[in-house]
Amino acid sequence: MEQMTMTPSRRLEARHAYGRAVDAFEPVAWRPPSPARFDGRVANDVRPEPEPTFSDMAGGVPAWLTITLGGVIAALTGAMLGGALHI
Repeated sequence: MEQMTMTPSRRLEARHAYGRAVDAFEPVAWRPPSPARFDGRVANDVRPEPEPTFSDMAGGVPAWLTITLGGVIAALTGAMLGGALHI
């Protein structure tokens, strides 16, 4: 790729065309903008009531359902273990 040089006549044409100087080699003084104010809250932190805990959720489950699900899980585990030992 060949490098294109800026001749004085091309620089003058660019200044007339764009209304500004086209000197890309001049340094630019940039600094980040300073915030006028800072709000420390999270933007989507709008929760009116706290989430329920596990004990709150488990308190609504009837006791017979807990016993039944425990028995079903024990039966399935036993069946899988028996099938594994059978092999």
